Amino acid sequence: MNIAILIDAENVLPGHADLIFAHAQKLGSVVSKEIFGAASALSSWVAPVLKYAIHPNLTIKAAKGKNSSDIALVIGAMDLLVKGGIDCAIIASSDSDFSSLSVRLRNAGIEVVGMGTDKSNELWRTACSSFVVLQNQKPVQAPRQEAAPQADASKQGSQRQAAKKPARAAASTHEERIAVIEKLISKRLESHGGRVQTSTLFPSLNQLPEYRVDRQGSGKKPLNYLTSTYGETFHFEDAADGQNWVSLPGIAPVEAAAPASETADTPEAPEAAPEIPDAEPEVQAEATAEAAQEEDNYVTPQQVTDKLVAGGFDPDIARQVTDIFADSASYRAAYNKLRSIFGNNAGRDYYQQAKEILTASKA
Repeated sequence: MNIAILIDAENVLPGHADLIFAHAQKLGSVVSKEIFGAASALSSWVAPVLKYAIHPNLTIKAAKGKNSSDIALVIGAMDLLVKGGIDCAIIASSDSDFSSLSVRLRNAGIEVVGMGTDKSNELWRTACSSFVVLQNQKPVQAPRQEAAPQADASKQGSQRQAAKKPARAAASTHEERIAVIEKLISKRLESHGGRVQTSTLFPSLNQLPEYRVDRQGSGKKPLNYLTSTYGETFHFEDAADGQNWVSLPGIAPVEAAAPASETADTPEAPEAAPEIPDAEPEVQAEATAEAAQEEDNYVTPQQVTDKLVAGGFDPDIARQVTDIFADSASYRAAYNKLRSIFGNNAGRDYYQQAKEILTASKA
């Protein structure tokens, strides 16, 4: 069986290269090896690229938030499809945006093996013929060398103090890493009155192996990673000066929910949902305005599912979207969760389609 390997350098760690190629060799003969990413991502892949003779494809992001590398990988896959001679495509990425590509290749008779972290969502996993979880690789420690005898005991003590401690390996599973990171954030919040600016957390988090491995494996920016992963545990909010804050549940917001001129009988506005970077301003503004109408804007879960299916949604996707809308306190919260689970592009599309269907049903 002829195999093509397509690697998303911005979504897979170089430490996974050995596992990717070892699995490929078990399946058949590797006839094409391509890796796609920006310069910052490809630079960490130099050693695997040389070891396995992978052809690098450098992409340039013309603007912030553009998925140039994903598009380049899709083009590379379609070139292979047109050229022919490929029986199996291994797509190494945790990005569910490649689900449609997998379905297209499978319809053309090409087996698709997805490879991603344990955080890869079910949509991406089921779109592939099979899926392999890329376990995090623990760093290999260099053998310890005995220090040469020294006549001066004080010098020996100084050298021992100067010696670096071996790096601690991160917890092996996502659940274990989540628990360690959550404990550090909770301890920091408790020691600072229950609220801190998110920017002050990062120096401590960056020293934590679990944070570095889990955040990098998610492929998300630091603040986006925190809000999407810990949005149910901690409260994230924005201040008027543009600063982002995180607090323990029950801590009052930095700013009052309603203007001081309003009477005491005026209902308090719902807390703002965590902000996801790179969201379109018009969608964010629309979602914020709708957050105060949460009781009027929702119908029963079964009604939501029926209307989405009638509007053209796949039944499985419709049920997932229904659950997200049912569990969310507002349209803005549902919008953020959809982007977190299905990816920025697919999540935004699902939100807009669902909202149009639900709004039309109330007209």
